[in-house]
Amino acid sequence: MQNEEKDSTIIFGVRPLEEALGAGTTFMKVYVQKGMGDGLKHIKQILNRHKVNFTEVPKEKLDSLSKFKNHQGVVAKISSITYHNAEELVKRLLDDDKAPFVIALDRVTDVRNFGAIARTAMAAGLDAIIIPEKGSATVSEEAIKTSAGALLHLPVCRSSNLFQTIKHLKDEGLQVICGTEKANKELFFETYTKPCVLIVGSEEDGISPALLKLADKLVKIPMKTELDSLNVSVAAGVMMYEVIRQNP
Repeated sequence: MQNEEKDSTIIFGVRPLEEALGAGTTFMKVYVQKGMGDGLKHIKQILNRHKVNFTEVPKEKLDSLSKFKNHQGVVAKISSITYHNAEELVKRLLDDDKAPFVIALDRVTDVRNFGAIARTAMAAGLDAIIIPEKGSATVSEEAIKTSAGALLHLPVCRSSNLFQTIKHLKDEGLQVICGTEKANKELFFETYTKPCVLIVGSEEDGISPALLKLADKLVKIPMKTELDSLNVSVAAGVMMYEVIRQNP
């Protein structure tokens, strides 16, 4: 039985590092830029307080590790990101008499959208985010940074067969909600109950037809102009908070 899967990754930037420290993450390496003076003094103090060793290196070293992204003088390699099993996580919540609310991403490949969705999901109090093993953005340093560290706290479930995972959750009693411009009903004129799984798809292809057939609710966000869709992370945020509004 596969319960969890681990991968190592690199994170960069002050806020993601602070979030990782707060989450109790185990660090393999931490690099701090030389010559920053008091600019990174508080980061060094936090690292020392958590008894995390770090090495001061030239800026060029950090540039190469973070592929020239805005590392803010800090780059770290964390030992693992844990992927959870969606079916088992939801079962534990149901066994504890909780009503799970999870979001599934179908073919969302942009890491910035992935990170932004995770950030909103954590803020809204969702229990997990589900992604497919293939054809999807994964937990990377850029995704963690975009999520403002949320991906270090919010359980991420990776599924080898997203259709079967969603079908299993539906069989367990979760309401399946699909956000799609193909829907006839608008988001705000439907009723949502928890437990539930909200599915959003890529901006290019939307949600796959097989997943749409599993839906209990097909809904769209009303548009007041000729635009036919929103950015997927914005759309996901609107839908998550409508479900929360109806289930305070």
